[in-house]
Amino acid sequence: MIRAKFRVDEKTGALKMSVRGHAGSAKKGEDLVCAAASILAYTAAQDVTDLHRDGRLKTKPKIKMQDGRTTIEALPQDDAYAETLHTLFVIQKGFVLLAANQPKFVTVAPFEIKE
Repeated sequence: MIRAKFRVDEKTGALKMSVRGHAGSAKKGEDLVCAAASILAYTAAQDVTDLHRDGRLKTKPKIKMQDGRTTIEALPQDDAYAETLHTLFVIQKGFVLLAANQPKFVTVAPFEIKE
């Protein structure tokens, strides 16, 4: 089971994404659900890396990617908060769609944005 989680760190304002597990829908190397989740995680990592390169983050993003474990944390500049959040919302939408189509293999805990 792949578990994707999106959250905002209440203390720092950092936007965080974590993905854990393996789908197990096919053998390793042939699992299309895992492949879909992996490309979403790689896309998020590249997007926050690009945001940092463009000066849109306060600090270098924290990106850890290992087999079955991805953690991404980005702390946006004040004027880039909406842009950074939107970037991760798009990735979240990908995981929501994947979970809707493959509910036996993927779950998502979406952002809880408080206004």
